[in-house]
Amino acid sequence: MKLYRLGAIPWDETQAIYHALAHNGQEGLVICRPASPCVCLGLHDDVKQEVNLKYCRDNSLPLIRRDIGGGMVLLAEGQLFFQLVLQAGNPLLTGRREQFFTQFLQPAVRTLADFGIRAALKPPADIVVNGRKISGNGAGDINGYAVYTGNILLTFNRQVMTQVFNVPAGRFRAMVGLSLEQYLTTMTDELGYEPDIGLVEERLVSHFAAWLDVVPGEYSPALQASVRELSVVLTSPEFLSLPGKRSYTRQVKIKEGTYVRLHPFPQCIKTTLAGQGACNNRLGSPCTGYVILVVEDKRIVEFEYYGLACLDEFGINSLSARLIGRSWQKYDIGVALAEWLIDDQTGARQLLKEPVTNWILGT
Repeated sequence: MKLYRLGAIPWDETQAIYHALAHNGQEGLVICRPASPCVCLGLHDDVKQEVNLKYCRDNSLPLIRRDIGGGMVLLAEGQLFFQLVLQAGNPLLTGRREQFFTQFLQPAVRTLADFGIRAALKPPADIVVNGRKISGNGAGDINGYAVYTGNILLTFNRQVMTQVFNVPAGRFRAMVGLSLEQYLTTMTDELGYEPDIGLVEERLVSHFAAWLDVVPGEYSPALQASVRELSVVLTSPEFLSLPGKRSYTRQVKIKEGTYVRLHPFPQCIKTTLAGQGACNNRLGSPCTGYVILVVEDKRIVEFEYYGLACLDEFGINSLSARLIGRSWQKYDIGVALAEWLIDDQTGARQLLKEPVTNWILGT
């Protein structure tokens, strides 16, 4: 297995290199890091939904889209990348993709252990320290080759990442920022100082070498030319603007199993225009009320609603206590709502049962 140990390279090359190996029919292990920051989209991301394009333009943050899955991420100097390109028939590729991640991520877990950081796998593809993500990883198929990519966060700018997301200003963006603080960590956070990235790389290479029979690979002029050619494709307006998955609800993934979600209120409960006229929302327009949910491992850990003063008379504020800690699935939410309805002395809440259920589930 050829090892391409490239050090700090231009931001676009960090992603184009593993594409180039696959397109050239070459296996290889790449260890590198970006010399400057960029925003990297997954293959299925919708750039207009995911990325705050104005912020990126104003702050000279370039964009690139990789040809494998996973979510949009901020790549920057304090991250060490490891990328493995294997031919589809390679005997290393036994079992399901999730099972291979267990093997692929062990060198990173052991590297962190060398620095006294006790890390563990969070299936299918995260590494966490005390439940906080320190490594986000992905995989995909390019030209008949299996590609696995990963990183170790030595540092991470949560403030910039919070601004990069294309999300409503105000509380939702603040909740995304708070969740990044709560559920993300770095080697610097864990150690109290920023470790030397060269030393981290040395340990990572040694742990990969204990698993793979690596020999030095040459970043040859021909390979560099392929990287530059693919970089043009991956950063082209046509590739960046490919249609991606769009959804009615806005969801930001923080780590495996943890999401910040924004659910618009699904329907106006005022049945007449006269009734709607007393609403703070514009007459005849869709309801602008919404809820922010933080869901961790399919359990509601935060519930905040906004713009629904029209529901105060129903005691909607008391619903939060019923929902936090509940499983985020229809049966458990139904149980919480049943308890909420029992507390209703007037019977007026019954009107809200269906729209509130749909609101919380985001359907």
